[in-house]
Amino acid sequence: MAKGADSKEKVKQKILEMFEGSFINDKEIRVPMVENGETLEIKVTLTCAKDVIGSGSVVSAPAEATASAFPTPAAPAPKPEVTDEEKQRLKNLLAQMF
Repeated sequence: MAKGADSKEKVKQKILEMFEGSFINDKEIRVPMVENGETLEIKVTLTCAKDVIGSGSVVSAPAEATASAFPTPAAPAPKPEVTDEEKQRLKNLLAQMF
Protein backbone atom coordinates (compact mmCIF):
# COMPACT_ATOMS: atom_id res chain seq x y z
CA MET A 1 0.00 0.00 0.00
CA ALA A 2 1.27 3.51 -0.82
CA LYS A 3 2.64 5.71 1.93
CA GLY A 4 -0.13 7.74 3.57
CA ALA A 5 -2.95 5.84 1.86
CA ASP A 6 -4.91 5.26 5.08
CA SER A 7 -4.51 8.87 6.20
CA LYS A 8 -5.52 10.20 2.77
CA GLU A 9 -8.65 8.03 2.85
CA LYS A 10 -9.62 9.44 6.27
CA VAL A 11 -9.12 13.01 5.06
CA LYS A 12 -11.07 12.27 1.86
CA GLN A 13 -14.02 10.84 3.81
CA LYS A 14 -14.05 13.83 6.17
CA ILE A 15 -14.12 16.29 3.24
CA LEU A 16 -17.03 14.36 1.72
CA GLU A 17 -18.88 14.51 5.06
CA MET A 18 -18.22 18.21 5.61
CA PHE A 19 -19.26 19.54 2.21
CA GLU A 20 -22.77 18.62 1.13
CA GLY A 21 -22.89 17.56 -2.51
CA SER A 22 -19.16 16.81 -2.73
CA PHE A 23 -18.18 13.73 -4.70
CA ILE A 24 -15.22 11.80 -6.07
CA ASN A 25 -14.34 12.08 -9.76
CA ASP A 26 -11.51 9.69 -10.65
CA LYS A 27 -8.78 10.57 -8.11
CA GLU A 28 -10.00 14.05 -7.20
CA ILE A 29 -12.63 15.33 -4.83
CA ARG A 30 -15.08 17.86 -6.27
CA VAL A 31 -16.74 20.33 -3.90
CA PRO A 32 -19.65 22.31 -5.40
CA MET A 33 -19.82 25.94 -4.27
CA VAL A 34 -21.67 29.11 -5.22
CA GLU A 35 -19.66 32.30 -5.66
CA ASN A 36 -21.27 35.55 -6.80
CA GLY A 37 -24.34 33.59 -7.86
CA GLU A 38 -22.28 31.25 -10.05
CA THR A 39 -22.01 27.52 -9.35
CA LEU A 40 -18.46 26.18 -9.45
CA GLU A 41 -16.59 23.11 -8.30
CA ILE A 42 -13.40 23.16 -6.26
CA LYS A 43 -11.10 20.27 -7.15
CA VAL A 44 -9.13 18.74 -4.29
CA THR A 45 -6.34 16.22 -4.77
CA LEU A 46 -4.42 14.61 -1.93
CA THR A 47 -0.80 13.52 -1.91
CA CYS A 48 1.44 12.42 0.92
CA ALA A 49 4.41 14.75 1.42
CA LYS A 50 7.83 13.17 0.99
CA ASP A 51 9.34 15.21 3.82
CA VAL A 52 7.68 16.40 7.02
CA ILE A 53 8.46 20.10 7.42
CA GLY A 54 5.88 21.04 10.07
CA SER A 55 6.61 21.42 13.74
CA GLY A 56 4.67 18.28 14.60
CA SER A 57 2.04 20.29 16.51
CA VAL A 58 -0.59 19.86 13.79
CA VAL A 59 -3.55 17.50 14.10
CA SER A 60 -2.46 13.91 13.79
CA ALA A 61 -4.92 11.18 12.92
CA PRO A 62 -4.05 7.86 14.54
CA ALA A 63 -5.78 4.72 13.25
CA GLU A 64 -8.44 5.01 15.95
CA ALA A 65 -9.17 8.70 15.24
CA THR A 66 -12.78 9.72 15.50
CA ALA A 67 -14.71 12.40 13.68
CA SER A 68 -14.38 14.64 16.76
CA ALA A 69 -10.66 14.99 16.01
CA PHE A 70 -11.59 17.20 13.06
CA PRO A 71 -13.46 20.50 13.20
CA THR A 72 -16.92 20.62 11.69
CA PRO A 73 -18.27 23.58 9.73
CA ALA A 74 -20.55 26.02 11.55
CA ALA A 75 -23.29 25.75 8.93
CA PRO A 76 -23.70 23.82 5.69
CA ALA A 77 -23.20 25.70 2.44
CA PRO A 78 -26.43 26.93 0.90
CA LYS A 79 -27.83 24.87 -1.93
CA PRO A 80 -27.59 26.61 -5.29
CA GLU A 81 -30.90 27.90 -6.60
CA VAL A 82 -31.59 28.53 -10.26
CA THR A 83 -33.28 31.87 -10.92
CA ASP A 84 -36.01 32.43 -13.50
CA GLU A 85 -33.56 34.60 -15.45
CA GLU A 86 -31.02 31.75 -15.56
CA LYS A 87 -33.71 29.34 -16.71
CA GLN A 88 -34.73 31.70 -19.50
CA ARG A 89 -31.10 32.22 -20.59
CA LEU A 90 -30.66 28.44 -20.76
CA LYS A 91 -33.84 28.05 -22.82
CA ASN A 92 -32.61 30.75 -25.22
CA LEU A 93 -29.20 29.12 -25.51
CA LEU A 94 -30.71 25.70 -26.22
CA ALA A 95 -33.05 27.23 -28.81
CA GLN A 96 -30.03 28.77 -30.58
CA MET A 97 -28.17 25.47 -30.56
CA PHE A 98 -30.97 23.37 -32.05
